[in-house]
Amino acid sequence: MDKFLDQFSLNFEDSFSLTNYVAYILLCATLLYILSLIYNRYGQSISNRTQLSKVLMIVGLTTFIIISIVKSSLALSLGLVGALSIVRFRTAIKEPEELGYFFMAIAIGLGMGANQLPATLIGFIILMLIVVLQHKSGKSSITQNLLVNLECDIDQKTATIEKISDAISANTTQLEVKRIKHEERAVAINFLVKVTSLEDLNKINSKLIAIDPKVQVTFIDNTL
Repeated sequence: MDKFLDQFSLNFEDSFSLTNYVAYILLCATLLYILSLIYNRYGQSISNRTQLSKVLMIVGLTTFIIISIVKSSLALSLGLVGALSIVRFRTAIKEPEELGYFFMAIAIGLGMGANQLPATLIGFIILMLIVVLQHKSGKSSITQNLLVNLECDIDQKTATIEKISDAISANTTQLEVKRIKHEERAVAINFLVKVTSLEDLNKINSKLIAIDPKVQVTFIDNTL
């Protein structure tokens, strides 16, 4: 019975080591920083990549601190479960990739908080190799809705549309015209494009600006 009750007691003085804690939290921060760099370099998201990379470090370190606290007491562990059961996240994850990186950050925090350095480090290296190899394989693609709006004379609309289509198709693996809206002195075109990297989107944007510096170019993520 005494052994059972001991599980609910706090044993920080017996088990806590400041040196180990500082060493592990620094290692955790280092792994999370590398994860954020990998996400910035190989992530497929068009927007909020820098912001999300910062959040990954916060999530991972917060998880580390929580696990470091509750691992010494069953009572704290049960209290954590109860507290998390009432937490609701109202911000939707836009892409499955973002959810995957969040789980990686949480896994790093869990592993380092539980002082499982070898398992955490090996798992991290394997995951990063998978991410890099998937990117290098060239099989990944980005699908975007491309909205192009520009002013042009009526007699130049056909030639302008052809120039725009040629500029876009040169940097895409798939191009579909979804909608063309003609106005008196303007034209609006909606394309569905598929590219292999974010650099291709930048090239498309540069070529469209070269056609008309006043062109309005909008990329909208088509990932569901």
